[in-house]
Amino acid sequence: MIGKLCIAVAAVSLATPALAQDAATPNSAPREGWQYGHGNNYSPSNTLVDATAVGLGDELALRIHQTGEVAPASTGNVYSFALGLPADQYSFDWDLGLFNHGADSALITLTNIGTGQTFSYNPLAPGNDNTAAFDALTGSYSSQNSFRFNWAPIGFDPSANGSYSVNLSTSLGGNTQYSLTATAQFGSGTVAAVPEPATWAMMLFGFGGIGFATRRKRAPALAQIA
Repeated sequence: MIGKLCIAVAAVSLATPALAQDAATPNSAPREGWQYGHGNNYSPSNTLVDATAVGLGDELALRIHQTGEVAPASTGNVYSFALGLPADQYSFDWDLGLFNHGADSALITLTNIGTGQTFSYNPLAPGNDNTAAFDALTGSYSSQNSFRFNWAPIGFDPSANGSYSVNLSTSLGGNTQYSLTATAQFGSGTVAAVPEPATWAMMLFGFGGIGFATRRKRAPALAQIA
C-alpha cells in the first residue's frame, strides 16, 4: 500500500513541476538601464532584479506598470494597482542579460492565479522585436522589451479583484538556469483555489478506504500461512 501511495504521489509531482525561484532584489534597476523601444527608461526604475543571476555575472529583470507610466514600488515581488483602468493599460518589461553563461532558450509565462490559465512565449524568438542594449560593464548586450497583459489569453481583467504572475526563466543544457517571477495585484487580489475542508475529508476517507480494502484482501493469505 505504501509503495502504491508513493508512486501516486510521485506521479502527481511529475505532472505539476514547479520552478525554484531565485533570490530577487525589489525596487532596483538593471545595470544597463531600460533602453528598449524609444528609451522608456522611467525613473525610478522600481525593477525586480534576479540577485542570483547577478551574483553569477548574468541578469534577469522584470517590472510591472501602467503603460507609459513609472512602475510603482513593489512589496517584495508584488506590484499593486487600484481597479478601474482598461485592460490595455497594463504592461510588464523584461530584461535578459546572460553575459557570462549564455542560455539555450528563454520563456515568459503569464498566469491568471485565480483561474490557473497560462500563456507562454519565447521572448528571444525572431519577430518578438526584442531590443539589444549595450552593457558598458561587460561589453556585452542584453535583450529587453515590453508586453501588455491583455495580449495574453488568460482572462486578464483589471476591473475586478485578481492577481496575475509573470515568470521569466532561462535554460542551459536542458536544465532551468534562472527563474524570476513578478506578480500584479489588482484591488484585493486573489489566491489560487485550495480544497475545501469537505474535499480534504473525502480525500482522507478515500485513502483510508483503500488501505482498509487492501488489508482485507491480504488477511486470508496471512491466515493460511499461520
